Amino acid sequence: MPNDRTHTPPWEGGRVMVHAQSPNPTVLFADEPLSAELCSWLDAIAEITRAANRIVPLEELLELIAGATARLTGYEFCAVFVEDQERGSLVIRASYGLSPEYVAAINAQTPIPVGPGDTGEGPSSRAFRSQRPTTVYDISADAASRAWETVAAQQGYYSLLSVPLVVGQVPFGVLNCYTADRHEFSAREIILMESMANQAGLAIETIRKLAEAQEHARVLRHGSAALRAELEAAQHAEANHGELLRVVLKGGGVGAIAESLATRLRCTVLVDDAAGRLITAASVDGRPATRDGRCAALHEQARSHLADDPDLGIAALPAELGPVDGSPGLVVPVVLDEDVAGHLWALCPRAPLGPPHRQALVRAAAVVAFALLKERTAQEVEWRLSRDFFDDLLDAEGQSSQALHARARQLGADLTEPHTVLVIRRDAPQDEPTAVHEDREAYAQRSLLSLVQRTGATWKGATLTATRSDHVVVLWRENGQSRSAAEFAHHLRREILAYAGGWTATIGVGPTCVDVQEYGDAYRLTSSVLDLVQQSDRRDRVVTLDEIGAYRLLLQVKRPRELRSFAQAVLGTVHAYDEQHQSKLGLTLRTYTTHRCNAALTAGALHVHPNTVSYRLRRIERLLGIELDDPQTLLHVQLALMIENILGD
Repeated sequence: MPNDRTHTPPWEGGRVMVHAQSPNPTVLFADEPLSAELCSWLDAIAEITRAANRIVPLEELLELIAGATARLTGYEFCAVFVEDQERGSLVIRASYGLSPEYVAAINAQTPIPVGPGDTGEGPSSRAFRSQRPTTVYDISADAASRAWETVAAQQGYYSLLSVPLVVGQVPFGVLNCYTADRHEFSAREIILMESMANQAGLAIETIRKLAEAQEHARVLRHGSAALRAELEAAQHAEANHGELLRVVLKGGGVGAIAESLATRLRCTVLVDDAAGRLITAASVDGRPATRDGRCAALHEQARSHLADDPDLGIAALPAELGPVDGSPGLVVPVVLDEDVAGHLWALCPRAPLGPPHRQALVRAAAVVAFALLKERTAQEVEWRLSRDFFDDLLDAEGQSSQALHARARQLGADLTEPHTVLVIRRDAPQDEPTAVHEDREAYAQRSLLSLVQRTGATWKGATLTATRSDHVVVLWRENGQSRSAAEFAHHLRREILAYAGGWTATIGVGPTCVDVQEYGDAYRLTSSVLDLVQQSDRRDRVVTLDEIGAYRLLLQVKRPRELRSFAQAVLGTVHAYDEQHQSKLGLTLRTYTTHRCNAALTAGALHVHPNTVSYRLRRIERLLGIELDDPQTLLHVQLALMIENILGD
């Protein structure tokens, strides 16, 4: 993994994608890992869990974590840093592969300060304070790492990956891995390292809790029965947590977690997001039930019974939300990056949910958060690569067609096959305060992209999906074996209407391209179609070139530059006059042609006096040397305005 010449990636054998700009090619994505590799990870997690359940000393557990991480990942060195609050720094408490002299020098002479130092804030401090993974490709080239450049050279490493280590939702330290060669860490490597850090944090927390439980049992011997039940609940929760973690490591998402949990707890399990939108649901028999209207109604009923501040911890729901025996349900927040990302619901249990089930639900919420983080990280990397590729594909002039085809194949698309361009954009909100609209803008755009990608995956025709400006662009493969782009667009419109939470979108189905040089014009023309539709206050529609009347003739012209040249020849003088004099002749002319060439209607639309409209029209006629009552002249003007509507001014 640190060196592709000597290390075999754990996911070798799967489909890989290569970062085109990386100094050394690195694996960014792969299919599910081989079963042997999965077993290795699960064995290591089980070993750490067993050590935690034996309540081994903390130092021994940390050494086990460092060794297991290095052996599994193939990195040469690994270290566990723990915060020393008195010194305000991070110190090494356990390591693998690092020399005792290096550890002593770091801890005694150059401990890592929590916060900026003389040369800036180091990567480990950034990971600890931001609670986000941090990577350094070359320590010697990183200004903030200058204080450790010498010891790093002596130890013999160049690259660094630092992930936060959290215990009981409180920052505890960081888990660092180092490579002897310069190495660019992939999204998959980061996810696996975060998985190990999460498991390590749970193991440390388990040691603390079990140790506290044992001490409590020793002092309060008369409460042994209750403590035994508490330990059994913890063990039950741990077993359940391990099973759910296996689901995630095997490639299962939030839906698979809900299905497994529903079977184990014998209840209906729902997961929603921070805005209260239902993400997935599983019935009591473990079957998916997201589209079940009863689950949606149950979710709404359950949310109506939440307390004013339900995000503080697990909460019981009224018994009427249970089956005939009246057993109450439970809800627990899903916390991601210290924010509540949603809720995990256990409703309609077949049997009362006791303490073991409560702990299991809390642990399950942590696994749901991990699955969401995994999906988010993988999606963001894929979206970024797809967006960068789209930027080049849609502006392909001067680009190598061979290089574009190669990059497309790396992203899973074969552009030697015909592809139809679809452009999706959210409709403008109606009767919504500006402040509210601004607050929802980023979230709605991300939700639209996720929804389009998730829907496209189920139809297996959307080969590439990415954002561009305020659009979501989809390349739909037209090979005769899958349904058409128009069919997908209509299905997608219904999905958006059902799951987007109140807003709608308009979808433009553009031309089918057979050459990489055609995609740029196809995108621009399809975007212009959306502009035409949405500017006319139409919304929640699927628009194809067959539905836009006379505009379709203009859109079929293969050389848009000729259209622009014609429009400039007809209207360029008016636009130049408007720019020089800050006037509105162009707007007046456009409004005049869209209001049946009626000066009174035009004046009403512009909120000016009819005489003002007449004056402006005479000025336009003098500037252009035309008479607007001449039918042929008026046709030329209207064509020029249509071209500007499609291709822009």
